Amino acid sequence: MVDSSYDAIVIGGGHNGLVTAAYLARAGWRVVVLEARDVVGGTAGTEWFGGARVNLCNCDHLTLRTTPVMDELGLADHGLSYLDIDPAQLQRTWDDDAVWAVFHDVERTLESLALVRPQAVAGYRRYCEQALPAARLVLEVAAAGPPSWRSMARVLARRAGRGAATVLSWSRRIAVDVLREFFDDETVIAPAVTEGPVVWGLSPQ
Repeated sequence: MVDSSYDAIVIGGGHNGLVTAAYLARAGWRVVVLEARDVVGGTAGTEWFGGARVNLCNCDHLTLRTTPVMDELGLADHGLSYLDIDPAQLQRTWDDDAVWAVFHDVERTLESLALVRPQAVAGYRRYCEQALPAARLVLEVAAAGPPSWRSMARVLARRAGRGAATVLSWSRRIAVDVLREFFDDETVIAPAVTEGPVVWGLSPQ
């Protein structure tokens, strides 16, 4: 039985629920979090798989780190720290041993890709030239607080519209079709779609 004197009930103790509850509590609300599992964290949690401890959904951490949440809630004071490694990812297929690395630096990533998929380098460069301004625009709009036409207009003006056309165009299309504008190699397309739509349970198609 939940005490009726609570100001808010947050259903689910995943990372979104916990962040929501923390902001509400910081604003002075009496909050209770209800979670069905015996641990909190949701997809930001860790489980045993294949003999190792793995994160359930690493993309959640990537998204969190683009927001001011960690600083605003003082999560470092509660023990949260990230170890930045480079390369950040290694890509390979089931069918061959050709491995290429994704670095934080685009040029290093292209050098790695050139060793095993040289025909994909020019497309990857064009993809980054379009995708990075669009990603930066989306992140800046998201960090500006609750979305409104006014806040979006301020961000667009500050960025001189960079990335806006790509966001509008790509948001109306399926992921695979966008990627096939740049790549004809499924082994390069696959890592992108498995970390994008497939993460959310959607077909890349």
